[in-house]
Amino acid sequence: MLTRVSRYYIGPIKTEEFAQYARNGGEAIPRCGADLIGYSAPHDSSSRLVYGIYKVPSLAGRGT
Repeated sequence: MLTRVSRYYIGPIKTEEFAQYARNGGEAIPRCGADLIGYSAPHDSSSRLVYGIYKVPSLAGRGT
């Protein structure tokens, strides 16, 4: 099992769009064979970075 971290930069007027993306990802990511652990974002608005954290079974492609 491996852990993958994806970094997202969210524009100042795109926070609601990212919230929708994150809700959709909660369904789509497991269908692709990964386990979504969650998203990590700062509580203040000084940073626009969000991290998505996933577990994947291996580096091999799905179904191999």
